[in-house]
Amino acid sequence: MSRRKGARPKQLKRRHHTVPKFYLRRFADARDQLMRVPIDAGKPHLCSVDDATVRKDFYSYTDEHGQLDDSPEDALGAMETQAAEVFRQVLDADWWPLPATARATLAEWVATQFVRGPADRQAHSEMYDQLVKMQIAIGGKAALRDHLVEIGEGEMTDEELDEAWQQMTDFSSYTIDAPVNEHLESLGHRITVATAILSTRTWALARFQRKTLITSDHPVILVRDAETPNFMGVGLANALTVAVPLDRHTSLIMLPPGGRDSRTPPSAAMAKDLNRRVAWNARSAVFHHPDDGPLTGIELPQPRPQEIAFSQSPNTFLDPDEGSS
Repeated sequence: MSRRKGARPKQLKRRHHTVPKFYLRRFADARDQLMRVPIDAGKPHLCSVDDATVRKDFYSYTDEHGQLDDSPEDALGAMETQAAEVFRQVLDADWWPLPATARATLAEWVATQFVRGPADRQAHSEMYDQLVKMQIAIGGKAALRDHLVEIGEGEMTDEELDEAWQQMTDFSSYTIDAPVNEHLESLGHRITVATAILSTRTWALARFQRKTLITSDHPVILVRDAETPNFMGVGLANALTVAVPLDRHTSLIMLPPGGRDSRTPPSAAMAKDLNRRVAWNARSAVFHHPDDGPLTGIELPQPRPQEIAFSQSPNTFLDPDEGSS
C-alpha cells in the first residue's frame, strides 16, 4: 500500500521496555522512581520507570526492504494495555479469583513476560550458535567449500580451504548471533503455547501487609520440582511453581493443575523466599520501592556468562581426519 501523499511516515519507537512501564510503576514511588540494584556489584541508585529495562530497537525487525519495523512493539503495547486493566482489578479492586476473560489476559501477560526478555533471546542465540557450529563440524571441509561458494566466495584452492577450515573450527574464538527476526517471529506461537500451559495451573494470590517484594528485569520465576532429575532443565510445563510479583505487596503463585484458584496466607518466610528467587533470576538488576529494604539477608547472583549449558562441544563432532590437508 502506498503512503498517502503528504502524510508523514510513522515515527519508529526506539526505546523498548523489556519489562512494561505499567508493571514497574507498581514498585515505584509517587515520582515514578525505582531503586535499581545492579547484580554486578554496582552501586544501587534511583532510576526512572521511563529508563528501566530499556533496550534500543529490541522488538523491531528488519523488513524485506531492509528497514526497521516496530510493529512487534505495537502488538506488545496493545497486550500490555489489556493486562494493565487486569492488574487494576486484582490489585486496586481486590478481585480474586478472576473471571475467565481476565484470567486469560493475565496468563497471556505472564507468558509474554517469560519469553520476551533478553535472557530468552540470548538462549535462542546460544542454541543457534551451537547448531551452526555442529553443522560445520559434521559437514566437514566439503560442505564448507560448498557453503563458501554458495555465498559468493568463489572457488578455493585446497590451501585456502584448509585455512578457512582452521578458522571456522576454532569454535571458541567466535560466536554466531541468531537473526533477531527469527526470535521475534517465534514469539507469537511460543506465547500461545505458554499461555495454555499457565492457564491449566492452579493460581494462588499472596498479599503481604508488612513485608515488601522486589522485582527484576526477568520477574517470572520457576521453582524446580525436587523430583526433576538434575540433568533436565526446568520450564513452564515441568516447574513445581511459577511465580511473579505483581506489586510490592502481592505475588501471583501458579501451582500444579487440579485445584481451585484461591488466596494463600502470606508469611515473612514466603516473602523472603520470593525475593531471593526473584533476585537470583535477575540478569542485570533488581528493582524495589525506594522506601523499602527488602534485600536484607539476600545475596545477589553473579552475572551469567551464558544461558544454556551444553553437554557436548561442537568439537565432539569433528572428524580427526579433516584436520590434515
